[in-house]
Amino acid sequence: MPLVRSYVRHLGPGLPSRLPAYVPAMVVAVVALVARLAPVLRGGGLTGVLAYDDGVYYSASDALLSGRLPYRDYVLLHPPGITLVLAPFAALGRIAGDSEGMASARVAFMLVGALSAVLVWRIAGRVSPRAGLVAGLFYAVWQPAAYAERTTLLEPLVNLGLLGALALLGPGAGRRRIVAAGVVLGLAVAVKAWAVLPFLVLALWLLRRSGWRNTLSYVGAGAAAAAVVCLPFLVLAGPRMLRMVVLDQLGRPNNAVTTVDRLASIEALQISPGPVSARLAAMAVLLAVAAAVAVALLAWRRPVTRVWAVLLAVGMLLLLTSPSYFGHYGTFAAPALALVVGVGADAALSWLAVRAAVVRPLVPAVGLVALAVLGAHVVTQPEGRRPPPESSMADQLAGARCIAADSAAALVAADVLTRDLQHGCPVVVDVTGLTYDQDRGDLTSGPTPAARRRDGEWQRSVDRYLAGANAVLLDQWRSDGLDPLVLTRLEQRDLELGMPSYRVFVAAS
Repeated sequence: MPLVRSYVRHLGPGLPSRLPAYVPAMVVAVVALVARLAPVLRGGGLTGVLAYDDGVYYSASDALLSGRLPYRDYVLLHPPGITLVLAPFAALGRIAGDSEGMASARVAFMLVGALSAVLVWRIAGRVSPRAGLVAGLFYAVWQPAAYAERTTLLEPLVNLGLLGALALLGPGAGRRRIVAAGVVLGLAVAVKAWAVLPFLVLALWLLRRSGWRNTLSYVGAGAAAAAVVCLPFLVLAGPRMLRMVVLDQLGRPNNAVTTVDRLASIEALQISPGPVSARLAAMAVLLAVAAAVAVALLAWRRPVTRVWAVLLAVGMLLLLTSPSYFGHYGTFAAPALALVVGVGADAALSWLAVRAAVVRPLVPAVGLVALAVLGAHVVTQPEGRRPPPESSMADQLAGARCIAADSAAALVAADVLTRDLQHGCPVVVDVTGLTYDQDRGDLTSGPTPAARRRDGEWQRSVDRYLAGANAVLLDQWRSDGLDPLVLTRLEQRDLELGMPSYRVFVAAS
């Protein structure tokens, strides 16, 4: 207790020197892990359905282990790195059950989030211990980061690569650390192409700071790392890989998410319907943007932190201008935002300490209240949905050889994905993603479900896939855009099991 009291008492100007160096890192890591795990346990659970995309990436990895190649045998709209990252967990799932493999992967990604929070603490700590603690805790409880890092999405690995590179490129970084930074961020590019932007920002920063030789080492190492992962798939799949990863992504239409909605998502604010609440939400967004600009300007005053402000500006520009936007995209800006908030808060508190010493004793209390508010906002929101009871579902699906679903996550939660692959059944890894590959450039703008409802080619493809199975799991049926006629034909089967958002159709015997 004396150590804790000393820590709180001295938090205003900085951390006390007698506080063990590992304690802040442990605090940040534990807070981050709780912020990611608690909402899942309160919601769908580690084996529940938490998202759509996590099922895509897990099933893509499982399909790869079964000898099916991404791009050649199934649609994958991103670089292949995620299939390799998830391969050990998919292999475990083939032994212990798909849902258990997914659960272990989710825990691993939560630990990735905790590690990223610690890296934020370490990087910002170069400015001051206080900046490090503020930045690390901010990242730990910031809703966009916690939301994405609760399951197997791409963005947690991109954030880890960026933060790993920033940690390696600290003061006095030699050639080996520069090469290592290029490797870790190059591997992030092999997971999601968006990582090219921070990769280029750091390359320009290195060019200004360390000269062209070190910059070439960094760029060459990054390109080599990305090539090691991607080239084998490109050789085996040919132009189909480039079409899906590059052209299909560039051809995505605008999905009608407004700038205000995007800002609200990035800032973790909820916009409710109705003109009054929308105006209030817009005002809150503007205030949050003004605050972010203010701390970014404070960060710009220090030469060592200017690259963080640039990374934040580039990330925000991408999020606000990309044609399509989904809720988990907001985490792309989280590392730079946390670093800028940490150094900005440190500069503001240092200014106040000189000019308004009376507020100094209030700093720890205000900080703890802010942490509690942000943490409660994350922890108290359940994430995901629980599927029907496993025993009941297993009984219903026991006689079905091939099972189709509108979401691969449903196959994973039902523990039938590996069974389908072993039986040689058709498995559409990314059901809704088919529309981007089949109708590249033709899908209309607007809310994506409505656009897919008008996509005749996609409707026919999904109808054939579902009609050819012995049983069908529908988890996204309220939002995937299936034509009512497709649903009507499915309802002609026996409806054996159902929940408000989860339906199981089994062919009549």
